Amino acid sequence: MTENAFSWSCLLCLSLHLVSNFVCVYEMAHRENMNTSSIYSTFGRFFPNNFSLWEHLQKNWTTRDLTPFSIDFLFAGHEPDTIVLMVMYVISFVTGLVGNIMALWVLTRRRNRLSGASATRRLLVNLAVCDMMVVCVCMPVNLGHQVYNAWVFGDFLCRAVPFVQAVSVSASVLSLAVISLNRYYSVHSPLHARSFFTASRMICMIAVVWVVSSALCLPLFFMNTTKTLSLLDGLHTVTVCVESWSKVKLRQGYNFLLFCTLYGFPVVFNLIICFLTGWKLSRGGTASISDPNQLALTSSTSRLKTRKRIAKMVFALVLLFTFSWLPLYAVDIWIDANIPSSPDRNDELSNVEHRWILQSRPFAQWLGLTNSSLNPLCYCFVGNLYRSAKRFRESYREKMSSNNLNLKSIWHVSFFQC
Repeated sequence: MTENAFSWSCLLCLSLHLVSNFVCVYEMAHRENMNTSSIYSTFGRFFPNNFSLWEHLQKNWTTRDLTPFSIDFLFAGHEPDTIVLMVMYVISFVTGLVGNIMALWVLTRRRNRLSGASATRRLLVNLAVCDMMVVCVCMPVNLGHQVYNAWVFGDFLCRAVPFVQAVSVSASVLSLAVISLNRYYSVHSPLHARSFFTASRMICMIAVVWVVSSALCLPLFFMNTTKTLSLLDGLHTVTVCVESWSKVKLRQGYNFLLFCTLYGFPVVFNLIICFLTGWKLSRGGTASISDPNQLALTSSTSRLKTRKRIAKMVFALVLLFTFSWLPLYAVDIWIDANIPSSPDRNDELSNVEHRWILQSRPFAQWLGLTNSSLNPLCYCFVGNLYRSAKRFRESYREKMSSNNLNLKSIWHVSFFQC
């Protein structure tokens, strides 16, 4: 009897939790005069697994008696999907924070590790700064929004977080494009590359990257806003963070522009440049062996190995960016394609076979953000920066061992003196 009562109570709590989320969205939808597809595209996070139940409530149920339950069940930290996301975000945050701090330390302190590639080093520092912004700003706020469905971070963060995330991603991919271009010229025309990619010009290029990224993503700062949802009882309110566009076509066009400028064109450009660079390096490897001068041969071989190592690192960064952000862009494009162009249409987004796409969006967003945590691994294992970290670790151990020996000798002398 006790087990049955417990089971029924759990089922009741789960039902109230589901219904409460629909109540919040139901009220907001009536105030904004949205249809079903627009509601799901805007507020899908409130009911990621139960679109059919939302339709049933909209057609058959009255929400007036259910309003008092809506505030108590906005917390989603006990749901299995949210728990998995919490673990994944924590792992990505710790990995990204430690990895990017070490990458910045190695890239700024060990300048001679990437000999002949100071321009690439500056761009990698800029890329690590972008990754730190994503890890420290975007990950905690996105995780908090997954755990608690309502927006509690205020209007400024509602505008700033999407803007910072988009700018960081934009600066990352544009930095990769500049790195690929730099490596291409360093391989095809080394003398011209040294004279063109000077320190002052690299600083100007980095500034241009940030200005262009900010200009492209600036509409997100103005279009995102918080809206307060007043419930039927007049006593409770729920704050949500949404993109407020005057027309759906404007949002679709802007998202398509971001996809082309920040993903499609840069990825294709980077892959082509990396292929041409690798092809040139493979041809140069066979030509350098015929050098009769042993000293020149050794220097040329060493230089060729360094260039190949950096080219592999850049190619790995491009591939990592491509596969990390592809799922999120694909899901968002699918959602935009299924938003009705006019409010008079009654297009439905509740097809059972497509529901998994909407359920997978939080995980696709996590994968895209995790790209900032995985980039330092490319620096270390592909770019060979782990040697600098290894030297740092060995020097640290030597210092610690010498300090321990000094402490032991001091303790030994003081003990016998006593």
